[in-house]
Amino acid sequence: MGLKIMDVRQLAGLVAVGLLLAGCSSGGSGGSSIENQAPQGLSASEIRSTLAGKSWRFQGPNNTGTTLYADDGTSLVEVDGKGTTKGKWMTKDGQLCESFDPAPWLPGGVPMSCYAFSRGTVPGSFQAGKAVFTQAS
Repeated sequence: MGLKIMDVRQLAGLVAVGLLLAGCSSGGSGGSSIENQAPQGLSASEIRSTLAGKSWRFQGPNNTGTTLYADDGTSLVEVDGKGTTKGKWMTKDGQLCESFDPAPWLPGGVPMSCYAFSRGTVPGSFQAGKAVFTQAS
């Protein structure tokens, strides 16, 4: 059971967006060290207007999927090959915060966690922790 809890935490970090869940973000272009770059932070309202009312594909080191960020602060997350769950989301300056309800593949759910959120290196992409987001078509 300890292994399942570890897997759930890893999944949460990858989903968060992000779940997502993973607090490394790159805000600049070029450069060789993320730690030495000043993050290209977005305000809470910029993050909210970017995500709200849209579906976003996410790709983390171990999972991919789609998250719909509803205007009312709820979300619907589908992790490819795993299933779906609902969640809640909010923004803080420079951060996306998310929580996830329990699901068969995520038995304990995930409490609210916040991740640095910035523009990605590819035009139209964003990064939350180690997950890269692009708008779903």
